[in-house]
Amino acid sequence: MLGVVSRSVLVTLGVILVSQVISYSGRMATGQEFTSYVFFMNSFLPLITALPASLLIFWQQHRLNTAHVALAEAHSALSHKAAHDGLTGLLNRETFLARIHGSGGFLLIDADNFKIINDTFGHAEGDTALRLISAALRTAAGANGLVGRLGGEEFGVFMPSATAAEGVEVAEQIRAAVAEIEYLPIRSRRHALSVSVGVALASSDADFEQTFRRADANLYDAKAAGRNAVVASTAKAQLTAAQ
Repeated sequence: MLGVVSRSVLVTLGVILVSQVISYSGRMATGQEFTSYVFFMNSFLPLITALPASLLIFWQQHRLNTAHVALAEAHSALSHKAAHDGLTGLLNRETFLARIHGSGGFLLIDADNFKIINDTFGHAEGDTALRLISAALRTAAGANGLVGRLGGEEFGVFMPSATAAEGVEVAEQIRAAVAEIEYLPIRSRRHALSVSVGVALASSDADFEQTFRRADANLYDAKAAGRNAVVASTAKAQLTAAQ
């Protein structure tokens, strides 16, 4: 509001100055006297016309700018909400899959024995576990990794331009990070969390659905191998945590 008043006063002073100069010049050119009354009127009339008009204009402009900022913020918030999972803050399934482009390592991740957590400790504690797992995924994937919640306790990670070996390395970092989570659903009693990971290499010239199916098959193999494991397409190399 202070800025609106300041600009209006400056505009009014400018109008008064111009009025005085024009009036003085005109009267000097025609031989008329420039009286104090003329000076007063040249100042008073802009005050009762230019000042209110400029106040109204600048106030409307201020309101319009404020509305534009609020609209932009609301649009940004809605766009973020539409693209992210409400519980974990990760990309939702549709957005995650839509942002996968080119070659890289695709990791399909599933929390092991998650039904036991919900059945034993309740769904609120299950939500806590999902948030902890999501945080571990974000950290392990790094700034360049794309991380999404695909549904329930299933997650996806895409590492752009990563090789098969790099994809397996990130998958193992994720598996190890989740296994180290301090999850305490009942007071000081720690409940171990773990994930199984299927890794497949995405190619820029191949259908991603094929990559997804390979990762899903590898995830199934990781589950069948006893869970808390990483299985990759390359030679079906399996990396299983020491129990």
